[in-house]
Amino acid sequence: MQKGIIFGILLLTSLFCVSPVFAQQAQSEQDQSLLPDINPQDIEIRSQFQARFPGLRRQPILGFNPRPRVFQIDPNRMPFIEDEETVVANLPIGQLSRPDPPDYDMLDYAMPKNAFIRAGVGSYITPEVDAFATAKLSESNWISTDIHFTSSDGHDESVNTSYRFADAKLKSFNRISDRTNLIIKAGAISDFNHQLQLDTDVEELLDTNTKITRLGFKGSADVEVASTSMSGTTVSASGFFDEYSTTSGLSAFEETATEAGGTFEADYSRLGNNLYEIHSLNLQTEIGSTSPLFSDSYSWSVNTLSASYERLFNYKTDVQVSLGASGVTDAVNDFTVYFSPKAQIKHTLFRGLEINLEASAAPSYQTYSDIRSENRFFNVNSAIEHQYEMRALGELEMEPFAGTKIVGGASFQDIKNYLYYSRESEPMEIADIDAGYYTAQFRDASIFKVYGGFTQDLKADVLWFSADGYWQIPTLSNDDRIPYTETVGINAALSLRAKDNLLLEGWGEFAGGRKDHIGDSIDSYFLIGGRFELSLTDQFGVYGKLVNLLNDNYELWQGYEERGFQGFVGLTFLF
Repeated sequence: MQKGIIFGILLLTSLFCVSPVFAQQAQSEQDQSLLPDINPQDIEIRSQFQARFPGLRRQPILGFNPRPRVFQIDPNRMPFIEDEETVVANLPIGQLSRPDPPDYDMLDYAMPKNAFIRAGVGSYITPEVDAFATAKLSESNWISTDIHFTSSDGHDESVNTSYRFADAKLKSFNRISDRTNLIIKAGAISDFNHQLQLDTDVEELLDTNTKITRLGFKGSADVEVASTSMSGTTVSASGFFDEYSTTSGLSAFEETATEAGGTFEADYSRLGNNLYEIHSLNLQTEIGSTSPLFSDSYSWSVNTLSASYERLFNYKTDVQVSLGASGVTDAVNDFTVYFSPKAQIKHTLFRGLEINLEASAAPSYQTYSDIRSENRFFNVNSAIEHQYEMRALGELEMEPFAGTKIVGGASFQDIKNYLYYSRESEPMEIADIDAGYYTAQFRDASIFKVYGGFTQDLKADVLWFSADGYWQIPTLSNDDRIPYTETVGINAALSLRAKDNLLLEGWGEFAGGRKDHIGDSIDSYFLIGGRFELSLTDQFGVYGKLVNLLNDNYELWQGYEERGFQGFVGLTFLF
């Protein structure tokens, strides 16, 4: 009850902040123009009004033509009298939009023209390949491909820890007309990993090796019809299919799980009557079917319809308000309707200081692919429930001088059916197994977080540094700590271009205050790594990478020790 009250107060506070903004827009009087021959369509805006007066006779002024051609004007016609806001609102807004500044990226190695390939190998026989290629088929069609591959022979002699991950994507961009684009994507995924060791006193069971293999396909199509740079219609559809096969020394664990789903989304936006005002409607539907290991199949869906309003006031305050409703079904819960509002206010107090307030509530559903990207030891045998998250955030962003950005804030999340992990006790009713593989559990939870970040471009295109950290209280509804969730986290990165053809980078990561699913503490970990990129020619280079320099023995998930120190070396090709 207290969480709901806290969230409601934060939401009302965010919405009431809008009122002063609207009050500032009122004008005490209208600006009237006494010049009878000013055509509002002749006004050009380049961050300010620059009016030209072709029908006036004045004394010669430097740079002004004193003898323009003058047409006869009706002396009884009404002069043009209109307030400034109405004038601006009737102009083509799409051409007035100032683009947002680009986000700062770390120092890049190089920009390829047609293709980029990075291939190398590391300790524990760990090959890795990253490749990208693009081609222009015609003036209105481009095609590109993106490939990622990594595998390992394993790092633990007592347990099989080999794995493979391969992901290939193909993208086609088609310009149907000046205002219409069609984007088609397709991809395939193939990976496998071995499960962690069973917790048992029986030697035969202790040596059980279980392998999960995934084969998946995905595709999507997006149609974009733009009215202006800020309005238009977008329709998109996507789908996926994944198959998970398990092979094990214990026949009871051998089975196949499948999951398939699709998403349809339609978005329509139009310009309002005021400058930087946008109205939009959005419809989003997610549906799917899941067949877990050793369980009956079930279907799930998340459907949301929402309307949004966005406006920029005085070039200082950006207000976005959205109201919507969602309907959700899953393996456990019948059709449930939720309120899905969102409010966001970004206000620039003065140059270099911005405040951001957010409040939202929305349901979501995690697929097996989403879950295994977080915990690869998840056994795809759980019936997944949807989550409903209420969230409030307050953030302050400062830029005291060029190249330096400081961010700090606090957030609160109240989550229904929060997904966390625990090891299954006596799986498949085998009493000799104390702890099996990871399965999904659900319970209401709350997370309070305080965070901050710092970014410094010490020398443009030469030296760049960033660091961020957070402290949080992740708590389940029974007052237990959320398993495998840290309370303190710190990340830092440094990038240095020592020479035009040499790039050096380093990074560090710390996480502490974690507990496992039975409440025992898990050791903190501190990871340090670095790499270099050396360009030998315009098309050829070498790279090296060092991971876990301190050779820290740590566990992300109880029962599986991660890899220690690793070194990589490889080649880079650009053409």
